[in-house]
Parts: sequence; structure tokens; C-alpha cells
Amino acid sequence: MSRSFSLRWTGLLALLTIGWFLLACASDEPPQAQQAAEQQADAQASQPAAQEQQAEAQSQAEEQAATQQTQSSPASARTLEGVRGIVDPSNRGWPREVEGLNGVVSIPAKPLRIITASVGHDEMTLALVPNERLVAVGSATKNSTYSNVAALVQDKPEISRDPEVIVAQSPDVVVTSPFFPVEAIDALERVGIVVVQTELIQSPEARINSILLMGYIFGEEERAFEFADEVQGRYESLISVTGAKSPQPNVLALTQYSDTLWVAGGNSTEGGVIVAAGGVNAAEVAGITGNQTTSLEGVIAMAPDIIVIAQPIEFGAAEFRQSLLDNEALAEVPAIRDGAVHVVESKHFTTLSYWNIRGAEDLARLLWPEDFPDPPAESFSLAE
Repeated sequence: MSRSFSLRWTGLLALLTIGWFLLACASDEPPQAQQAAEQQADAQASQPAAQEQQAEAQSQAEEQAATQQTQSSPASARTLEGVRGIVDPSNRGWPREVEGLNGVVSIPAKPLRIITASVGHDEMTLALVPNERLVAVGSATKNSTYSNVAALVQDKPEISRDPEVIVAQSPDVVVTSPFFPVEAIDALERVGIVVVQTELIQSPEARINSILLMGYIFGEEERAFEFADEVQGRYESLISVTGAKSPQPNVLALTQYSDTLWVAGGNSTEGGVIVAAGGVNAAEVAGITGNQTTSLEGVIAMAPDIIVIAQPIEFGAAEFRQSLLDNEALAEVPAIRDGAVHVVESKHFTTLSYWNIRGAEDLARLLWPEDFPDPPAESFSLAE
């Protein structure tokens, strides 16, 4: 690697690290919980995802239209037609082509050694392929604060986003997120590694599209069809109850990092969780899109009935909750007045994988305990 490339890479990681800490912590990509470039650049599971949610807002409508067909059909009738990113849905052989954010990519053979360098992609990968085919993970995927699959990957080699570190693991394919550095993709491609940079958008339709696209990339179409049914079925079972509830409470997803308050508005991952659980996103009603900063005055104006704190305990969630309850300026806010302030599992609320359905199930139990007396299924199925 040239000295100039190394300097550019080091500089980029430094900028990402600073950005992570300024925006403070959440789930899979900048800047939610991936604090410092996967540990540090892939620990986004606890920081507000400002950049990520802005990208969601820009492409949500297009994604929903493009994937409506794949969301609505049962597994027995599922096809690859209409799956965003698959160039030729009729081609079930090798090589095959997909179109990622980094352009059209040819995959020469079924990948047996997979790396993603992304928590959300690791979570999806382990649902689609046997564990041994995911050959290395970032430190955030091993960290149970950020990752829903940490227990499954403790024995795997740990990587960073340094191309040389990834190359040393001899992957057949790297499937990664929109936040993987362009310079790193270029470096990997120059040494012949197949890289597919895919979207991470968590609308219900996009969630299914991601599963089917990744299944195609990995040569596991049938497992992808099966798992898409599982995920869709679990989501539809939830909203069949929550979608009929009325009146729905105003719910505010609120966190605090470095003395700065953050809320999750429309087109945010946390906002999607709130809506699926049968709540009204108070920040979205206030005109907020994505993850944005706010003030005590803003919280008062939004007047939430319930506040959820999708922030890790390690990052002061319990202390933040108590400070809200003790703040006299907030005493007349309905959630504060009624003590309806809840610390929730941040990795369920902020992940950019199907695991955010678990967050919606957990929240639904808080909002509608009589309708959901039993805990949700602890996990999702894994590939065999």
C-alpha cells in the first residue's frame, strides 16, 4: 500500500471517529452506535444516525416502489423478479451480476468466504449462510452492546476496515454498507476481491429486498425466500394488532450524548419501530426527519405520552432517564408526569437489519400489554 493511500485512509478514519463522537452513539452505520470507525467505525449501534437517516429519507419512496412485489408474495410464490440490485433474475447460475452502490459487479462463483465489515450485514448474513462462511467480523459485531449476533462470532478473526487486514482473510466477496470508504473499496477491487456495496434502508419492503438480494449474492436463494417469509410473517403478525389500535400514544425516541439531546424523527430506524409498535412518532409530528438534535424546550413542545431511550446502559441510559424524571422544567410533559420513560434495548431499536422487528415487538408490549402478554420470540432462525 502506498504511503499516500495510507495517509488518506488514516485521515478518513480520523474524520469518521470525530464524527461518531460528535454525533454520539446507535446501530449499524454512522453515527448510531458504531463509535469510532467500526469499533470506532462499526459501533453505530448506539449513536444517532444522522447521515444514515438522511440517506434513508432520500431513497425511501423509491425503495418502497421498487420492492413492493417481493414484499407481498408467499415463499412458495416468491421469485427474484423485482428485487432491486439483481441484474438478471432469471440467472441462477454462475457467474451472476448484481448492481450495488459501487456499480455492476460480477460474482464468478458461489462465495464460500464472506466478509461484510458491517454489523447489520453480519446479522443478515448469519441468517442466510452457515456460520463458517462468515470468516471474519469487525469488533462491533463481537460486542453484545451493539450486535444481536455477538454470541455467534466470538471465535472469528477480528478485522478493521483497513483493506490490508481484509485481504489477509482471503474473502471471496465483501458485501458492505453505504458507509464503507470508497478508497477501501477501490483498494480491494484492485487486488481482485469482489465488493458489493448495498443499501441499508429499513422500510418493511426494503428489509425483504435486502434479504433476497444478499441471498442471491451468496447463492442461497431458497434460504432467502424461506427467511423472507419468516421475517415478513413476524412483522405482519405484529402490525395486524398494532395497526388497529386507537388512540395511539405519542412516543418520543430520545437519547443524550455529550450533553446533547437527540430525537429520531420520520424516516429513522427508531421511528419505524415506533410506528410498527402502534405508536405515533412525536418527533415526526413535529416535522423532524432523521436523527436530529433538540432541546428541553423541544421535548416540552412535542409533549410525548411515552419516552423511550434507545441508548446503551454503558452510555448512561439509566442516569439520563433519572435526570429527565427529576427535571422540574419537564414536570408537565405527559411522559414525565406519568413516569412513562423507558430504557429499551438499543441494538433492537437502531440496528439496520431485520432485528429491528424485535424492537417493535418489545415496544408493543410496553404500549399494549394486554394484547402482548407473552415475550416475543428471543431470536430468528439461522441458516443450517
